[in-house]
Amino acid sequence: MKRLVTIFFLFFLATPVWAVGLHSATDLQQDAREARATGRPILVLFMADSCSYCEEVRRLYVQPMSTDPAYRNRLIFRKVNIDDATPMKDFRGRRTSQSGFADAAGVSFTPTVRFYDARGGQLVPQLRGYSSPDFYLAYLQDAADASIKLWRTKDTITGQGARASF
Repeated sequence: MKRLVTIFFLFFLATPVWAVGLHSATDLQQDAREARATGRPILVLFMADSCSYCEEVRRLYVQPMSTDPAYRNRLIFRKVNIDDATPMKDFRGRRTSQSGFADAAGVSFTPTVRFYDARGGQLVPQLRGYSSPDFYLAYLQDAADASIKLWRTKDTITGQGARASF
């Protein structure tokens, strides 16, 4: 038994952090509170069960980005399955489902990546589809960097200009 526990413990330590998984959106209102408190935009990957490209984007780009020191503390990462009826709360705290949130957001094409502010507003143009795998990481990083920069240059709660703090 002791050997089995040791093997399990070693396996757990050897499992990369990114293998744990990308968290599904369950309470975007709570995520928005965290975004306000930490100054981080929210990246949402919209996926579908039947979309092999979605899994590729999640596995090769978004999930590794969520553990990358350059981004893990600068963004909040969530995924939404447009085919899933799992309950969740939207940015205003209204009860909906993963598919209901995607419908309300007008997302029917996957994969789609959006960057949101603390009010649920879209910060930069979405990444829709996966037609250029050779450049996808650059597009994703550019969108992430632009959303982070925009977050810092405007008050994402009121929409007013940035407040300097010295």
